[in-house]
Amino acid sequence: MRYFLLPMAITALLTACASSTPTSMTLPSHTLMKEGGIYQTSGYGLVQDDSEKSATFNANQSCAIFKKMPVVSKMESKYQGTVGEDVNKTVTMVSGILKSVTGKNYGTTATDKDYKTTLEFRCQ
Repeated sequence: MRYFLLPMAITALLTACASSTPTSMTLPSHTLMKEGGIYQTSGYGLVQDDSEKSATFNANQSCAIFKKMPVVSKMESKYQGTVGEDVNKTVTMVSGILKSVTGKNYGTTATDKDYKTTLEFRCQ
């Protein structure tokens, strides 16, 4: 009887330990893991500042899984709108002036994905 209880006790102990320890952490879908413990994420925005804030938020969210903070090693921002950056700024400015004068919204060529910022970072 003693030999029958020993395997059951060991099995119960191993099962309890295995179920309480997470085997893997899942990164958010906006984050890629690269070689050497480096992660990459991107953020988008109507203006460059918004895309940088979005990418930083994504990095913070990714490192929070490990209860760590992101340390950025590389940041690149680029304009990827449908028209030239200067044309887009001019159209947006003129549209704003017309709206303030006439009260009517004439729209812009801008979209919320005009600027893209890519961050490479480590969680430390």
